[in-house]
Amino acid sequence: MHFISKFAALIARILISPLFILAGLGKFLDLAGTDQYIQSTGLPAGLAVPAATFEVVLGLCLLLGLFTRLSAILLAGFCIITGLVFHNAWGDPIQQAMFLKNLAVAGGLIMVFSYGNVAHGLDRMRGKRDRERELREREIAERRARETALKNGEFDVATRPGE
Repeated sequence: MHFISKFAALIARILISPLFILAGLGKFLDLAGTDQYIQSTGLPAGLAVPAATFEVVLGLCLLLGLFTRLSAILLAGFCIITGLVFHNAWGDPIQQAMFLKNLAVAGGLIMVFSYGNVAHGLDRMRGKRDRERELREREIAERRARETALKNGEFDVATRPGE
């Protein structure tokens, strides 16, 4: 991936994530009001804490680049569902704008999903660490196999002494 694309994907993650982190924190600051608003749409009580937790945790994951693809696709689905449930008063221009905002954010998140764990994220560092560990383990296993072969008198052309 080209440097500019990697940089753009990083900026996109950074710009989208505060929307969820701040919205979730706002829900935590007014749990009763949030729960009342959720119930006004016909949903059951008690969803304020899970919704706030979902937004804060996945927003932070998106910001840090941890479980980036999973976070992005879950948040995209969240945007579409909340748009349909909470912003469905099509005659109200404000609700219509809020619905379209949710769709636009979902589109951006689907783009983040398509790029996956690009540079400058914990997913990328974790993947690099895992690949390095696998390489070390493979080298150790090969070294042990060569040592065992030498002890047993088994040589191949590359390891036979004197040739």
